Amino acid sequence: MDGRELDQQSETSGNDKSERISKERFRALIEPCKDVFHHVLRVPDAEDKSGIQCELYYCDGMVDGQMFQMGLIPMLENWKQHTSTFRTGNAHGYGNRQTVDIEEHSEHAAHDGESAELWSRHPSDMFNETEGDGDRLFECLFAGIVILLFSDRESFYEFNIANLPSRNPEESTMELSLKGPRDGFVEKLSVNIALVRMRMRTPNLHVEYFIIGTETKTEIGVLYMADQAKPELVEEAKRRLRSILIPSLQGAGELEELISDRPKSLFPLVNYVGRPDFVAHSLMKGRVAILVDGTPAALIAPGNMTLLIKSPEDAHLPYYYVTMERLLRFTGLFVAMFLPGFWIALCSFNTDQIPFTLLATVTMSRIGLPISATMEMFLMLVMFELFREAGVRLPRPVGQTVSVVGGLIIGDAAIRAGITSPTMLVVAAVSAVSTFTLVNQSLAGSVSVIRFYVLILSSIFGMYGYFVSMFSVLLYMCSLESFGHPYMAPLAPIRFKEVAVAVINKPWSSYKKARRS
Repeated sequence: MDGRELDQQSETSGNDKSERISKERFRALIEPCKDVFHHVLRVPDAEDKSGIQCELYYCDGMVDGQMFQMGLIPMLENWKQHTSTFRTGNAHGYGNRQTVDIEEHSEHAAHDGESAELWSRHPSDMFNETEGDGDRLFECLFAGIVILLFSDRESFYEFNIANLPSRNPEESTMELSLKGPRDGFVEKLSVNIALVRMRMRTPNLHVEYFIIGTETKTEIGVLYMADQAKPELVEEAKRRLRSILIPSLQGAGELEELISDRPKSLFPLVNYVGRPDFVAHSLMKGRVAILVDGTPAALIAPGNMTLLIKSPEDAHLPYYYVTMERLLRFTGLFVAMFLPGFWIALCSFNTDQIPFTLLATVTMSRIGLPISATMEMFLMLVMFELFREAGVRLPRPVGQTVSVVGGLIIGDAAIRAGITSPTMLVVAAVSAVSTFTLVNQSLAGSVSVIRFYVLILSSIFGMYGYFVSMFSVLLYMCSLESFGHPYMAPLAPIRFKEVAVAVINKPWSSYKKARRS
């Protein structure tokens, strides 16, 4: 099937091989699907003056209407004139247009003296005969392929004029571009693979296909560089995809959990990106990219903390600026998780560790407040989480306004009303802003959960609880693996040369010299 490795899952009937169905059974199964149109016409036949009845089944909105009306129907009505000039290509490719070269083939046929009778004695000879199993038929039908039934034949035939709904590549909303390319992934798998292929024009880029979901038949594309990726990594990725036996797969988010080493991990073990240039960069580093039909993003494996900190825009900015930004992202990650708990541990239990002038300022600001410092911090963090959630759900211009202006107005009103202190609001705001420095949004969600975990232990046990929570989080991160690779590598286990490469972005001239040497 066009070189595609279609990993068919176990069917609902429990049989390893799907059973063949009759025409009557096919019509009965299609009857409830009102989006499947049924077209009947009589095809002229020399032996039968009344003609041969031909039934056409196609899914509304998934076929090329002009090709159907102006190409397929006239071709059937005048099939004798088309048999010497028409040959179908391989229509087994999902969503691929078959090759038709009418004029060229007509010239060759005339030159060779080949007659129409030798080419075809029946109109069905112009089409590809498909297997009669139900799963194969419905998979073709709902992929935009026309299914043809002839009254004097028991077999099913197919004609590929698929024109599936899709949109043109546009800038990704997950990673905004300043100097880099502005084309992003879309919901169509073939387009996404083409966006990567146009950046990797080499046969070393291998593409393999899988089908997951007995009901949805979701197509998966696995991309890797044969000369860069380790064979054991590629085989492990394919093994995990083959082992998935579920009825439905709707997107990359579900697949990310299914192929992760720990499905219930707090941290994302696979990177989730929406820009093809970053996918091409990751492939050159020996990683594997997994694309899901219907999802405008790619999964990059194996993932680790240093990969999640990197941004697709890093490759298009000066190396010294990128190095500083990566250090700021690591700092922002640490501050977002641990700053609120650290401040509560100081204010509630270890006030003797605070400088006297700062302690006096904090004490004066808390005079007359009706709630404790711990409850105050909880309220502030919950408020910022509400603003962040509202900003994500609302349209982009309105959402940004709500996140910034809303936080300023309500924060100022809370101070004036005597509900919170300025110092507590500043700490909560710094923690929330530090979260925005993170590139991966799944990682940002994990940080929000861990922030409350650290805050709870710090508010109960003070500085002791703070250090216990911090070391427990670090220990948990060091225990994670992604496709057999340590999640905290090269930080744990420590590899000094790789640490420098992961954090410091070297200038492109150094890579050029390295290739020459």
